[in-house]
Amino acid sequence: AADNRTLKQLAVSELKTEEIDGERKVKLFKIGIDASAWMHSVCAVFQFNHAGAGKSPELRTLFFRLGTLLKLPLHVVFVFDGLKHLPEKGRMVRNSPHWLTCDFQRMLELFGFNIQAPGEAEAELAAMNAHGVIDAAMTEDSDILIFGAPCIIRSAKKDKDYLNVEVYTEDGLEHGASLARGDRLLIALLAGGDYDEGVSGCGIKIAHKVAQHSKIGQEMLHAFLSLAPELFSERAKELVMELRSMLATDPYHFLGRWYKAVADSIPLEFPRCEVISKYVDPITSFSATRSSALAAQDVLSCQPHLADIADFCRVQFGWDDDAIVERMYGGIWEGAYLRTLCKVRITLFVDNR
Repeated sequence: AADNRTLKQLAVSELKTEEIDGERKVKLFKIGIDASAWMHSVCAVFQFNHAGAGKSPELRTLFFRLGTLLKLPLHVVFVFDGLKHLPEKGRMVRNSPHWLTCDFQRMLELFGFNIQAPGEAEAELAAMNAHGVIDAAMTEDSDILIFGAPCIIRSAKKDKDYLNVEVYTEDGLEHGASLARGDRLLIALLAGGDYDEGVSGCGIKIAHKVAQHSKIGQEMLHAFLSLAPELFSERAKELVMELRSMLATDPYHFLGRWYKAVADSIPLEFPRCEVISKYVDPITSFSATRSSALAAQDVLSCQPHLADIADFCRVQFGWDDDAIVERMYGGIWEGAYLRTLCKVRITLFVDNR
């Protein structure tokens, strides 16, 4: 279901031109990135031997990653969790920002990247993708598979620099992996996720088999979206009866064995409407207005602020002038030149018409 490629290959393959107001302009691929995934990943790297890694090793690692990103023909927006608007979660509660947040956001501003922090990052990324604000959403959180993002980017396994990626599309998931959105919803409801503990004894392997070899999840999602709450409750009872029968007797031999204990563990209130709602209709900046106005917002990167970046490195990393010039030469200046070149290219297109 995944298309494996480098982030550079993806950016270049999606590079286009378009005519706006009579002018031919360069259109860069737009991605939204889950900022928390970046912050947590760098903290894991320096979990041990932090003292021997120099000053601010986590922030320094983020600096070099941003330098690599800056060199790619991309428009990027980093989406943070807006803690005031986060929904209640069954497994974990975040009541304070990550300790890197303030410095990371300042660094993003200096690099010219966009920042948003409306609510839950994964849900916001999915909504931005669905409304066409971004072309793809980049996150490691599997919840986005249920939120409905049309194009998802995940870093390849063991790639700490986010250069090799796996690209998932809705079409690829549905037809390549035989997992429609309703199937993925059922997996989350059975195996558990951020909003619910799931069914006792039902791991991801069992849930995947049930979802892949039945229409229960798809019919449940369709019923939730199309029926009134009272009618949905009645339809859900029928689907849960079918689910219990499938687990307990494996009538078509898709599961490979009986799971009677799991079937007996399904709660009477399963599935809970409030849990389905958090996956299917999460609160985002789009749901606040229920209009298409936000879809008109554009994600455009700005030129990096080179002098301010140098000052930031001097204060945060303790680099002297020679070290700053050396470290900015390969990544930051190349990225600044690329963005300038895109603007020059626009002029060339117009002049050659």
